[in-house]
Amino acid sequence: MANIQKRTNKDGKVSYRIRAFAGETPAGKKITKSMTYTPADGMTARQIEKAVQKAALDFERQVQQGGLVADSMTVDELLAKWFKEYAEPQLKTQTVSDYKRLLPRISAAIGHIKLNKLRPGHLMQFYTQLQQPGVRMDGKYKATASFIKKFPKGKRKALVAAAGVAERTAARIWAGESTSLHTAQKLAEAANVAPSKAFINTSKDEKLSGNSARHYHRLLSSVFNTAVRWQLMAENPCARVDPPKVEAADVQYLDEQGIARLLAALPDAPTQYSVIVQLALFTGCRRGELCGLRWSDIDLPAGVLAVNRTLTSIPGQGLLFSTPKTKKSRRVIKLDENAVQLLKDYQQWQLRERLRIGSKWGRTVEIMGKTVDNDLLFTKWDGRPIDPAGLTSWFPRFLRQHDLPPVRFHSL
Repeated sequence: MANIQKRTNKDGKVSYRIRAFAGETPAGKKITKSMTYTPADGMTARQIEKAVQKAALDFERQVQQGGLVADSMTVDELLAKWFKEYAEPQLKTQTVSDYKRLLPRISAAIGHIKLNKLRPGHLMQFYTQLQQPGVRMDGKYKATASFIKKFPKGKRKALVAAAGVAERTAARIWAGESTSLHTAQKLAEAANVAPSKAFINTSKDEKLSGNSARHYHRLLSSVFNTAVRWQLMAENPCARVDPPKVEAADVQYLDEQGIARLLAALPDAPTQYSVIVQLALFTGCRRGELCGLRWSDIDLPAGVLAVNRTLTSIPGQGLLFSTPKTKKSRRVIKLDENAVQLLKDYQQWQLRERLRIGSKWGRTVEIMGKTVDNDLLFTKWDGRPIDPAGLTSWFPRFLRQHDLPPVRFHSL
């Protein structure tokens, strides 16, 4: 029930302050909304009492339906509410993590705008900004040749430890891949080298791709659709805006000759990576699906492989097993004789490795909230799940070393 307080002003006029509960913030703090009702001159005490009660009931109804919450709620506040009450309980952890990466640009552009003031023009301006040169906030920095030469393999470990950079990240940098400004600065400081001498900014004039810009439109459209259902907005402003244009991607892939050359080079690869690449060619599985495989997913006598889960690396949370990307991604794949023989040989190799490691091999593994026997196909040396990101960083280096076309792993 709304709270009503009678107030008498200095001039003797009477007004009534009405407060109503409007929910809680993401931090659990109560939100209240208030209004002031001033009776018209000449009203009797009975008329005033009825009018105040009606005003309180109407005001409380509006607040509970969301209409007046939206009058003061900003886009930033809506996003916080949407993530807490909708995204985190219902969407995949990877999807939530990917969406949260988009928040800084959204907050900077429209986060301060109140929902009842948000117009399609604000979104159009934001989308235009996204496709301007130099919009990238993350930045791409590559190590200079002199910096890489200064720290050959034997000298890198101490530098990486002093900088507090993950070994996997450092390996990518020395392989010629880009990194963030923050990581570049940490490595340069640890090496006592000026950042400008150690790293080159390769993204000064770089634009976001149309596909990346469209991710923002998809997120905002989903958030505003939910706000309409929650009666916080009358309509979704994204419905009145054309989404950023997406240019057709020029997908690079290996032809028959390229595949033959790749297979011929794989004996030089680590055993697990060699098998993963061959399985990608045989099955068309994604890297996370391959890294999430268990032997219980495979029936070698029948020659079939079931895709039941995927393994992803979530910033701040580590490696997580989850259900496949879509409903259709959960599938059973028929294996040909070559794939079956590949897996039989690999199974024997893994058994020998487990015997060699002995008691240090992890006997169980946590998969989607359950502790199960560790029968993962692909693991670290001690049986822990293998990081799919390591495969992604290794693959382009392997292609360069063997003079193969620079295709993405998923192009297999």
